[in-house]
Order: sequence, then C-alpha cells, then structure tokens
Amino acid sequence: MDWYCVHIEHQRVAKAENITFRNMLIEEYQKHGSPRDCHVYLKSAGGYFYYFSPAASEALGVFMRFWEGYGVPEPSQWHEMEKVI
Repeated sequence: MDWYCVHIEHQRVAKAENITFRNMLIEEYQKHGSPRDCHVYLKSAGGYFYYFSPAASEALGVFMRFWEGYGVPEPSQWHEMEKVI
C-alpha cells in the first residue's frame, strides 16, 4: 500500500472550506471506527497538502478520489506537518 497526497491550492478554497474538509475527514474516520494506523497529516506551504497513510487511503479513499489524490513516497519531514487524524 502507498501513501497519497491531496493538494488543495489556496486559490481553490478559502480557509473556512479547508476547515470543513478537515472536519469531514475526521467524521468519516470516526464512522469507520477510528481504524488503527489510519493517519492524515497536513503541511501548509503554497496550499494545503494532506498526506494519507496507507490505511487512511483505504478508509478515506472517497476524499482522495474526489480531490484527485496522487501517490507519493512516505513523507520524511514530520516536524513540518500537523497530524489531522
């Protein structure tokens, strides 16, 4: 299983919409029973970059497909990221 990234450009969404997206992710995560190893991280730099762990990409795949997520290597700069889930 791979990591995935969803990039939401600042021009595409306002701050309030980004918060709504985050809340929807958290709600969906809870609906799935808060699966173990299901993690989503956020990096804000030139937009919002959401990184989905392999387990999160399975449980929350509907969000990745809708927002055109793409495969990426496992992130390495954890100190620059906020844990969303």
